[in-house]
Amino acid sequence: MKKLRRIFQLWVLVGLAVIAATPEVARAVPSFARQTGLSCFTCHTVYPELTPFGRDFKLRGYVFSRSKGPFQFPPPLAGMIMASLTHTDTRVPQGYFTDEWSNRIMSGGNDVLTIPEEANLYYAGRIFGHLGAFIQGAYEGDTNSFHLDMTDIRFAGSTSLEGKELVYGITVNNSPTVQDLWNTTPSWGYPFESSEVAPAPAAASIIDGTLDQQVGGIGVYGLWNQLVYAEFTVYHTTKGSIAHPLGAGTNTDMVVDNYAPYWRLALQHLWGEHYLSVGTYGMTASIFPDSRDSGPTDRFTDFAFDAEYQYLKRKYSLSAETTWIHEKQNWDASYAMGNAENKSDTLKIFKFNVDYYYQASFGRIGGSAAYFSTTGSSDALLYSPGSVDGSRNGSPDSNGFILEADYLPLDKVRLNFQYTIYNKFNGASSNYDGSGRSASDNNTLYLAATLML
Repeated sequence: MKKLRRIFQLWVLVGLAVIAATPEVARAVPSFARQTGLSCFTCHTVYPELTPFGRDFKLRGYVFSRSKGPFQFPPPLAGMIMASLTHTDTRVPQGYFTDEWSNRIMSGGNDVLTIPEEANLYYAGRIFGHLGAFIQGAYEGDTNSFHLDMTDIRFAGSTSLEGKELVYGITVNNSPTVQDLWNTTPSWGYPFESSEVAPAPAAASIIDGTLDQQVGGIGVYGLWNQLVYAEFTVYHTTKGSIAHPLGAGTNTDMVVDNYAPYWRLALQHLWGEHYLSVGTYGMTASIFPDSRDSGPTDRFTDFAFDAEYQYLKRKYSLSAETTWIHEKQNWDASYAMGNAENKSDTLKIFKFNVDYYYQASFGRIGGSAAYFSTTGSSDALLYSPGSVDGSRNGSPDSNGFILEADYLPLDKVRLNFQYTIYNKFNGASSNYDGSGRSASDNNTLYLAATLML
């Protein structure tokens, strides 16, 4: 208890230092807010969760501006710096943290404080005319490296179809779902921030971040009558291709054979303060195993459903989001190589979260509660025993809850207090790794302070 009290006191001091470093007049998210002259809460309930206006701003290419010129001057540049503290309920074995971080301030068996954990530079806004972009360059504290992170470059326009507006566009991006308008799909889904160093479940679907920054894609999309949205995007590995700049700084260990198609379909409706969307998305990809770029491949097919509801008032917001992903895995290459026990497996991922935020006189306060679950086929070669990260019984099953409280004393400052609770981890509740570790040992307190510049 004394140790937790010291951790909390230390984090309060970090938060106060961040607040003190922020100019009082800076009351909006950089780039987009400076370009539009609007508060960041016009587009967001809380970053990065979008409002209907924020989705429309993104849909139309990030180009809406109070400037009447064809380009933005000064250029829409911005920055972000984040510090974090991770505390797991039980110590991880000695040697679990093997890398040397230049920014590791405090590190113990279950405590890691890094300043900064992440530092980003953004080009976010209009480029010229109807061409705009969200481009993020990121320094990652856990790997002490810099790379091109989430990138979405758009050209958008509008016309009339059957007497109703059709907004159409082209997107060039480097992470499947980064171009999506909703906070239900993986790139912008909950949790919006989480620890990069705490133990995490072993299983993840291809569409759920596995290919991020390792592929580049070009797609077309359209929204008709503010009701029906459709998109089709084709991805290719950035390594050794014309899309190589989209993967700058990222090591490619998931090489796609030929092309990987991604699709998206959604229905939305806004009435009064209420907003509702339901949709489906998915992709299929053939991947060379072991970072190879030729020979037989493993094939993954993801099919997902999602829904989002929002109730938005001037002083507060209530949002609920959910997604369900089914992945079919065909291990044609890995099975022949002896790396998979089964010729085919499945993964099923379910996520649900609800959040509430209130605009008080002393800042924006709120929080969220979420449930997550991963289930799938047992495969002793894919999910083998091993200290902390392994699975004793070869099962990928994990589930639990996330509780979070947020405080934004200023628009440009955000303090996160997040606690993740595991009921099951890599197939079991107790001795899941074969080395005596329980799922609850990985329960994680994560504190983050973010400053936008």
